Amino acid sequence: MSSYKANFECICGDRVLKQILGEIEEELLSLEEDLKRAVNTRIKLIKKPVEHMINSGGKRLRPAMVLASARFGEYDFEKIKPLAVSVELIHTATLIHDDIIDDSPIRRGIPSIQSQLGKDVAVFTGDYIFCKVFDILTSSDYFNMLQSVSKVMYQICEGELQQREDQFNTDLTLKNYLYRIRKKTALLFALSSQMGARASKASDEVVKALYGYGINIGIAFQIIDDLLDVKSCEKRLGKPVGADIREGVITLPSIYALKYSDERVDLKGILQSRHANEDEINMALKIIRKSGGVEYAEYLAKRYIQKAQQSIVTLQETPIKKVLSDLSTFVYNRCK
Repeated sequence: MSSYKANFECICGDRVLKQILGEIEEELLSLEEDLKRAVNTRIKLIKKPVEHMINSGGKRLRPAMVLASARFGEYDFEKIKPLAVSVELIHTATLIHDDIIDDSPIRRGIPSIQSQLGKDVAVFTGDYIFCKVFDILTSSDYFNMLQSVSKVMYQICEGELQQREDQFNTDLTLKNYLYRIRKKTALLFALSSQMGARASKASDEVVKALYGYGINIGIAFQIIDDLLDVKSCEKRLGKPVGADIREGVITLPSIYALKYSDERVDLKGILQSRHANEDEINMALKIIRKSGGVEYAEYLAKRYIQKAQQSIVTLQETPIKKVLSDLSTFVYNRCK
């Protein structure tokens, strides 16, 4: 069994793995070697840390969406592979940069690159991986995808910068929050679906449907990530719980609690503090959980999952359409 398959089964369980991946399972697994080759470097300083990050897995949702979406047109796995690898590399680079900004010591259950090598080296490592994406695309049949990819990449940066600008801002609205996560997370999901469909010459209607699927599943994914930071445990999350509060990132459960909790004044004081101690962090988590913020985040995530499923309702009934439907269910079930 490959290290990736073992990791995926550890996270998801055999039943869910088989239910979701179906016929694209082996194709996804074969991408692992392509990912390793793509980030291979003679620079010994980063060679092993980057390999370890790739080998630590992740769910590979974005390349799965590329492969699945491509099945709605003239499918050729060998031609689609560069796109699937590219979106996973973009995701990996953004994680490296996220960890720098957040000063995160752990990523996917292993030491983050910034904690191992320092922020300066981590910045160049993330940039190196971004540049690999452009190299892959310009060396393949998909030079025409560069405009779409570069647009999404700068919008991801805008989303991250907006999050930075909004640090410790307890006046953040739901609209502000959704705008931010659309850019920083959902657009890459949408790009994954769109590129797969475009590359296989699917119709404009299919491309539009799959883009809508990607946007909605991406928004749901980030909402669930944010609520897991409130309700999960460090072992399951792969990073410390309550990290968003420590970093001044105001997320949906907090926005809800700030509006409806009887203890919102106390919560506001903690969320605005740049020096909250662990007791205060734990108190904030308790207030948010009591307020119903977690349940509201689950409700809203479910609504976006339903929107994602509705986006593809007109697509032809095929096994791969079921894969997309099951994939959206899996994304939601992460919060359970």
